[in-house]
Amino acid sequence: QASVSWLAAFQSLACRTTPGATPQAMAPQQDPKAVAGLVADLKMLAAFEIAADWREKAAMDSAFSAISWNDSSVKAALPEYLAASGSERAKVDYAFNAMIPRPPQDIDGRQAVMHTWIKARLFSYNKEFPFQFNPYAK
Repeated sequence: QASVSWLAAFQSLACRTTPGATPQAMAPQQDPKAVAGLVADLKMLAAFEIAADWREKAAMDSAFSAISWNDSSVKAALPEYLAASGSERAKVDYAFNAMIPRPPQDIDGRQAVMHTWIKARLFSYNKEFPFQFNPYAK
């Protein structure tokens, strides 16, 4: 039930920010894997940060290895994100900073790698469905 309500909320938000969109036109033909992948990675980032705060190396290793490192769309988007500049990268960084406002800690360099991976995921989403952050844009 909870996933259905998240999907409805996501479609409603997408319809309000996408000109001419309707819930029927935005309805996915398959399971919405993009949202699930992002949420899963964000959960693992949070788990990693908590483990790092407690200096629990085993928990840090577990959270790091549970990130979606095998996601082919993110793998393909990673070099594109790193090479991007200007407005496309700024939109992705803005979206990421809205979700993760703190920079990576100096405890372990893997946290910065996880940040970059999630940004690449957002970059792949932005390529398919461009982010629109201006509520007044028509």
